[in-house]
Amino acid sequence: MGSLGISILLLYLGFPFFFMFLFIPLIPLFGREKREEKICPLCGYRTSGDEIFCPYDAEPLKES
Repeated sequence: MGSLGISILLLYLGFPFFFMFLFIPLIPLFGREKREEKICPLCGYRTSGDEIFCPYDAEPLKES
């Protein structure tokens, strides 16, 4: 459900229009999951992305 759906729902429930502008910036924070962080053993590069190798020295990343 995107921000448009939430906006329509809030309008339907009778919330003031300005309330939506206070709520909409918080939408990206909902549903975030904690991802495992990976670290390069040589240079210390850290990432929580999908990389398998370090972009700086091509060393395989290890999960911390």
